[in-house]
Parts: sequence; structure tokens; C-alpha cells
Amino acid sequence: MTTARRLDGYTLDDWESLEPVEGHRVELVDGRFVVNAAPSAKHQRVADRLCRLLDDAVAPEGMEALTATGVRVRVREGLAYISDVVVSTERVETTTVGVDTVALVAEVVSPSTKKTDRLEKPAAFASAGVPAYWRVELDEADGPTVYCYQLHDGVYSEVAVLNPGEAGQVAVTGAVSVTFDPKDLHQRRK
Repeated sequence: MTTARRLDGYTLDDWESLEPVEGHRVELVDGRFVVNAAPSAKHQRVADRLCRLLDDAVAPEGMEALTATGVRVRVREGLAYISDVVVSTERVETTTVGVDTVALVAEVVSPSTKKTDRLEKPAAFASAGVPAYWRVELDEADGPTVYCYQLHDGVYSEVAVLNPGEAGQVAVTGAVSVTFDPKDLHQRRK
């Protein structure tokens, strides 16, 4: 991971005007660009399958789930993340979405993003009012573990932990829930 900084800090407009860089994700944190390597195949597989599951669940409500979508979190502070999975309350036609249209963010934890995915992003998304945050840990040999949080009084409270090999149900939004086994997010498809 590398960072770049302009003396007066970069803005969301600067971030949104960047040309995509193959193999990298560029986020804006406190007015500076933070560049992360592209995720591993396992990471991407889990994010893609989770996105498909969520998109199927929320589509009847006029919502959609997307992978690797930029979320404009705080304009003044220059904070924008590229989240692994975003559930938007409306159809998205741009490369970024405003945090006010985000119902759920799911982050798949990589070795290089542990601190950010476990501490910084949940704090930022909770502060911005995103109703749900899911953290997917890939460390398990049998498959990932999914930690599901809902926003209560400005902070996230754990509402479910889905372990590989055990199907569980969890709310995506107030009107939509999904039932799945996290093991299915990574195992070979038949």
C-alpha cells in the first residue's frame, strides 16, 4: 500500500476523476490517496458470490448489489472507499455512490486491509449512517466467517455470525433477509 498527498489534500472530485489503474484500488482517506493491490482470486470469488446472493435478494425491492464500488463517505473530510460489496437503495449508473443511498457494505478482509476493514471502515460507515456492515473473514479452512452488524444509536452492534458449514439467516435491510452457508461463498461449484 502506498499513499500520495497534495499539500492542500485531494478532494472527492479529484478521486472521481482518476483513471482506473489495472490491478489497484485507489481510495481517498483524509484527503490522501491510498493505493491497495487488487484482491486475490479467493477474495474476489467470495465477494462476487456474496454480491450475487445479495443482489438476488434485494432486486425485488428496487435495490441492487455491486462489487468494487466507490462510496463517497464524507465530502469535507475527503473520505471515499472502494467497498467489496455495496447494496444500494437505487440503481447505480456511475462508478461511485453517495453514502446516503447505501443500505449495506460488506468488506472481505485481506491481510493488507485488516485494520481498515475491522476498525476504520466500520467507524466511518457507522458515523455516516449506513444501516448495515458485514465483515467477511477468510481465515477459516472450511470457508469464510461472516460477521453481520446493524446500526444502533450511531454504532454497529453484532446481530449474527455465520460460520462455514452452518446455514444462517440474516437481515440485509428491514424488508429483506437472506439465508446462506458461508462455505458456499468459496467452495467449488458443481
